[in-house]
Amino acid sequence: MTSWCASIAPNHWLKIIVFVSVYFNYLVLYFPFLLVIVRLVVITYPVTHSKINRSLVRYGVLFFSIVSICFTFYLIPALGVCRQRGFPYPFGAIWIHFIDSAFGLVNKYFHLSNLIFWMTSSVLANIFLVFKLREAKAKITRPETSVSSKRGNASITITTFAMIVFYVTTGVFLIIFILYYGTNSYFSYAEIIRPFANDLQFCVVTWVFFLTHPAFWKTATVDVSSGKLIQGSKP
Repeated sequence: MTSWCASIAPNHWLKIIVFVSVYFNYLVLYFPFLLVIVRLVVITYPVTHSKINRSLVRYGVLFFSIVSICFTFYLIPALGVCRQRGFPYPFGAIWIHFIDSAFGLVNKYFHLSNLIFWMTSSVLANIFLVFKLREAKAKITRPETSVSSKRGNASITITTFAMIVFYVTTGVFLIIFILYYGTNSYFSYAEIIRPFANDLQFCVVTWVFFLTHPAFWKTATVDVSSGKLIQGSKP
């Protein structure tokens, strides 16, 4: 693989690998925020939230897809190239990077600024969501609904914590890459783990919300006339 990659001249096909990776790294930062906004709409507009969220998701996904291009446009004229890894990587270790980007721009500072902005936005949106949930909880009189509200509040807290953990983890890996790329430090190994951390941020936060929020839990009701236990699930 090393000799084959080294024999390839810089080209746009290798650039596509870099572009797709960088593009989806930005989407990973944006979609957790969209998830928070969807939940906020459910709390704020309990009657019409389905209609609002349908449009919100449709146009939100389109908006963030375009925004991601705004932070990767400089890769369009760039060429992908195989590069030899330096120490502490063993001889023959390679990676695919890019050269000749538009205006000589690089991704790391765009990515870091986006990460800080969207982490802050997600945390603030979650705080507002908790406030709205507690406000709604104060108006609840039915005890079973109050229990569901408490569980929803706990779910938001856990999901927010998961978001912060993965935003911070991604930021730490990115800062390590900025500081130690091209050096002899063993910290440079951290960039191997960074793509997995990005994937975990996108998948784990969604799964945490799904597994902890009562809206996705199976419920059991008892048919009074027959005394049978009926299994069901909330929408």
